[in-house]
Amino acid sequence: MTSIPDEIRISEDGTTLPVIELLTGRGFVTGKSGSGKSNTASVIAEELLELDLPMLIIDTDGEYYGLKERYEMLHVGAGDLCDVQVSPTHAQRIATLALEENVPVILDVSEYLDVDDARQLIHGVVKTLFVREKKEKKPFMLLVEECHEYLPESGGLDEVGEILLQVAKRGRKRGLGLCGMSQRPAAVDKDFITQCDWLVWHRLTWENDTKVVGRFLDNEYAEMVEGLNDGEAILVTDWDEQVTRVQFRRKKTFDAGATPGLEDVERPDFRSISSDLEEELSNLGSTMKDPDSGPGTGGGSTGGGSAGGGGSAGAELGGGSSDAGTRSPDLDQAAEAVEDDSGTGSTAGSASSGDAGSADDSESADDQFEGGESGGTIVRADSATDDRSTPIGRTPSRTIVKNRGPKRPKPPSRRSRRHRRRGRDAAEENIVLEASHLVAYGVEFTVWRIRRAIFRARLATRRSVGRTWRRIRRSGADHDLDPRLLAVLLLGCVTLAVGLLLSSVVL
Repeated sequence: MTSIPDEIRISEDGTTLPVIELLTGRGFVTGKSGSGKSNTASVIAEELLELDLPMLIIDTDGEYYGLKERYEMLHVGAGDLCDVQVSPTHAQRIATLALEENVPVILDVSEYLDVDDARQLIHGVVKTLFVREKKEKKPFMLLVEECHEYLPESGGLDEVGEILLQVAKRGRKRGLGLCGMSQRPAAVDKDFITQCDWLVWHRLTWENDTKVVGRFLDNEYAEMVEGLNDGEAILVTDWDEQVTRVQFRRKKTFDAGATPGLEDVERPDFRSISSDLEEELSNLGSTMKDPDSGPGTGGGSTGGGSAGGGGSAGAELGGGSSDAGTRSPDLDQAAEAVEDDSGTGSTAGSASSGDAGSADDSESADDQFEGGESGGTIVRADSATDDRSTPIGRTPSRTIVKNRGPKRPKPPSRRSRRHRRRGRDAAEENIVLEASHLVAYGVEFTVWRIRRAIFRARLATRRSVGRTWRRIRRSGADHDLDPRLLAVLLLGCVTLAVGLLLSSVVL
């Protein structure tokens, strides 16, 4: 790897940004659709990829695969354009490739039919990055498109929003940087925006969004942001406390997010990562979907080929026949019961003698087999599938197994009950504590509102009295009269008017 410069160039006029602040800091890029927000993110990504710096892009709209025109990147997701189709089971491996093996990754979540799968995959990748960065301490940039879907201002945060907010608050000391992008700054959690130390404000026209600019800057920039050109933005950087108007350069790679037109779009040849890595991820997914079969699936050559059972069990059930795998579920259940209760099996052996008494027992066993569900018993015929295995003159041996019914659940121990009781007590204490906090906050807020109303009323009264007194003094000066006399006359007129009003109301 060549020597890494301290800054990267983002505009034609020479505006630069420090590399280490981009990799380990918090950034926020916003602007309405078509204002150049995605182009700005692509420019920053191109400059970092040019220096072989690690990064991972969470692509919500599927528009960053155009970077593969110039740079070798691993494009994973659920679409046909992806190098490898992945699922949440690949999360740890994807994070390992990006962080430890320095493989730039585009995590495309735009084509997942199940939104939960996409969110589980994002959560697994980000959490793995956050945990492993504690040991790696490696500057790494995580770029999140449409972050208002994961960090909403209202509605609460799910597990993806919680881990992203945790990265925003605690990721810098580990070297994990985060850049979020959104078309609607008003819809993004303000706890995230306040953590950002560099912000890019592209054109915004909706009033709620411009109010956010006014809150973070002032009303002058809130008005300025409405008239910005495409690709032009207000750049705010905390490290030098500067607010600059910047025209970002056009990205050099294929614009996969451009608005489609009527003419055909020619896609360039894209670079890809090594085929061995793609095969490894594909094999990982197939291993997760089709695990190896467990023991007891074959068994065809042992004891007559019983399915799912051992050799001796197959011999008992099949009597040497190769059709033992086609027995009924009742026989399977009975076989399991026989293996669990060996004493009952020995009783069944004495019931297979060839005299007349055994024939009577067989007839009674038939009655019990036919009414097994009502009588509470299960009967297994050893050679029910092949009568040729029974010698002439002997009845098929049958095993009568009592249905012991479902097992009673084991009562919880005293220790477990004590732990549960402590857990309930702790939960109740937390609820009471949270409720007290809410009540205290409500009381403080109400007192503050009352005090503010009293202050405003007093201020308005003072201003009104002051204006009235100034008018009286000006009138007295114009007519060469004593202002105090005019005040007394005015007070008398007001008193007379009030008296007339009250008398009219009473009468």
